Amino acid sequence: MAVAGCGRGRSDDDRASELTQAVSIAFVQQNFATPQSPVSTVSVPFSGAQSAGNLSVVVVGWNDTTAKVVSVTDTKANAYQLAVGPTLAAGALSQSIYYARNIAAAAAGANTVKVTFTVAATFPDIRILEYAGMDSVSPVDVTASATGSTATSSTPAVVTSNASDLLFAANTVATWTTGPGTGWTNRVITSPDGDIAEDRIVSTAGSYSATASLGGAGAWVMQMVAFKAMSAAPPAPPTAPTSLAATATSSSQINLSWTNTSTTQTGVKIERSTDNVTFTQIAVAGATAVSFSDGGLTASTNYFYRARATNAAGDSPYSNTASAATPAPPPTGQWSAVLSWPLVAVHMTMLPNGKVLAWDDHLDNQGADVFDPATNSLNAVPFFTADLFCSGHSLLSDGRVFDAGGHSGTAHVGIANATAFDPATQVWGSLASMPVARWYPTVTALPDGRMLVTAGETNCDGCNALIPAIYDPAANSWSQLSSASQNLPYYPHMFVLPDGRVLAASSNRDAMASVVLNVALQSWAVVDPSVLDGGSAATYAPGKIVKSGLGRDPDLPGAPSVATTYVIDMTQPSPAWRQTASMAFPRTEHNLTLLPDGTVLVTGGSRNSDVGNTAAAVLEAELWSPTTETWTVLAAMKTPRMYHSTALLLPDGRVLVAGGGRDFPEVDQLSAEIYSPPYLFKGPQPAITSAPAGIQYGTVFFVGTPDVARIATASLVRLGAVTHAFDQNQRFVPLGFQSTTGGLNVQAPANANLAPPGYYMLFIVDTNGIPSVAAMVKLS
Repeated sequence: MAVAGCGRGRSDDDRASELTQAVSIAFVQQNFATPQSPVSTVSVPFSGAQSAGNLSVVVVGWNDTTAKVVSVTDTKANAYQLAVGPTLAAGALSQSIYYARNIAAAAAGANTVKVTFTVAATFPDIRILEYAGMDSVSPVDVTASATGSTATSSTPAVVTSNASDLLFAANTVATWTTGPGTGWTNRVITSPDGDIAEDRIVSTAGSYSATASLGGAGAWVMQMVAFKAMSAAPPAPPTAPTSLAATATSSSQINLSWTNTSTTQTGVKIERSTDNVTFTQIAVAGATAVSFSDGGLTASTNYFYRARATNAAGDSPYSNTASAATPAPPPTGQWSAVLSWPLVAVHMTMLPNGKVLAWDDHLDNQGADVFDPATNSLNAVPFFTADLFCSGHSLLSDGRVFDAGGHSGTAHVGIANATAFDPATQVWGSLASMPVARWYPTVTALPDGRMLVTAGETNCDGCNALIPAIYDPAANSWSQLSSASQNLPYYPHMFVLPDGRVLAASSNRDAMASVVLNVALQSWAVVDPSVLDGGSAATYAPGKIVKSGLGRDPDLPGAPSVATTYVIDMTQPSPAWRQTASMAFPRTEHNLTLLPDGTVLVTGGSRNSDVGNTAAAVLEAELWSPTTETWTVLAAMKTPRMYHSTALLLPDGRVLVAGGGRDFPEVDQLSAEIYSPPYLFKGPQPAITSAPAGIQYGTVFFVGTPDVARIATASLVRLGAVTHAFDQNQRFVPLGFQSTTGGLNVQAPANANLAPPGYYMLFIVDTNGIPSVAAMVKLS
């Protein structure tokens, strides 16, 4: 829960405490927020009205050195820059000071500052302040910073170069601050954290430092920024931009361009309208900017734009008005350009930081990489201890990737290695070895946080591991379910059920009758004796499974694929598979991916199991509706992706599809593509402005959103871990919620059978079926 400070304007006492200057530097207002649990975003409003041209200062402090600041933004699109920092007290504290010059005017309560971190920050302490009379072009004179552990926080002395400066200082402390330094004015000491923001106005250039007394010795960070006062002779207002042009680049984005005619402007204000009468400012571009991209627009809509230059003296006249119409959305979604990769992504796992771990049939050099969807960049993370090709993998409850088995170098001969990848450090590590070597096993996260490993070949073709093994991450040890022997084809499709049992629904290698494992009793039972195909499978709701296509060993002679689709509801008294409408295309080695609206996407695969028949590849995606139990054909990808292809849901609602190859004569596909489903072209995505980093079973938690009125559903989607046409970790968990002021009160899953502990993507979906960008949450 965030603790918010009281926004405060200048009182008579404040004015009296300020020194009289040749240029009128003036404190205007402050506010703060001090969330007492780890969060990745913090929002703080300016309670009072703001005047155009003033200076906004944002102090960002937090009690760890792991989180980093991604951005500081506000409602009025003012541009924030880093003045000083981050300054780190080793392993304990971090602080940075940001500022926005020449800010836009705002009514009382109409401008909110938002600070976003890379990961949830511990005890973030955000202080926002506004000052008048400051240089609107280049306000920073000098800065200073220091760390320590004494009973007084301080900065080293620095020499200012400007005759009239506002000295601004702030600290983040492990103890608490008792008051400002001599000659300084306390603007706020936050509660309950006890961190100060103080200032001092000086009228001559000289050597200055900042201090603040503490309640006791302890770790501290302190920073000071000398901001220059406004020049006595501000520049003349700028002249207007010309040649404003607008071009629609998609159903949700319009790009603007213009020509600047002034050399004194400090920014370009962009305004937008849908009726060419009422315009609203949407952004302030930089002083030298000549273009701007306006995203999140509604399809099939006319938009009008105008621009004007601005500086401390005021705004220019408006430019010409430019307009463009967003086209209708692509009804079948849209594929990105093909991304060239240095590996065939046989294995992919979504990480809690929103990046993707991928590896090939080898992990040395660039055989293992972390892909960042935000930048489309890859970072090599090689592993030399073992070859994890054709292993099984899932995620431990602490967010590490858990991998079982792999390749010995001889076909059909497994290895006993167990391996973990830590997303935080991007380092691989070996765990206790399995009791039996395995190649092509399945890993399933159990409700108690342990990892179940089933099937996989041991030392010859068809020599399957019969005894399930369980890894205990707390003890780094293995146990075996010796009484639960079962001959499952390799890569069985395993799912934890609402009653805690584990269903083997189908498999990658062959059609099979579905059986269910009672882990506690170490016993199997037949669910449905019918031997029905299912080349890929997914749990689209608790206890409900869909499977489709052909499961067949690609080393066998080629056989025609099938398009059949089946569903089963394991919550029924006598569950049995029921055939539903078939896919439009027969497929094998295809991937089923759960989407945030509850639908299921199928990508890739082939019309037959001959890996050398590239012409048989299915390029079209299809979407399965759990409501109608029918498939809809979607846009076609550009690259054949058959055996060894992979697909993962990304936090922004897109789907990463990669790989294919590494089984001669199949063509190796060293590339990836990203698919944007049709829901991303229906309008702007609803926003999650706040969500807890961790949630507990059976509790109600708050999700902040400005889009409360249009939210229809909420869900958790477990982070994917996919290989060989099966995602061993994904699951879709619908959540109930109640609307409230500023957001939603959301009901967490009742128990771990419904959602095993670990990391999930939290989505909200609006009445048009448009999902938000996910918030990463840890369920425990």
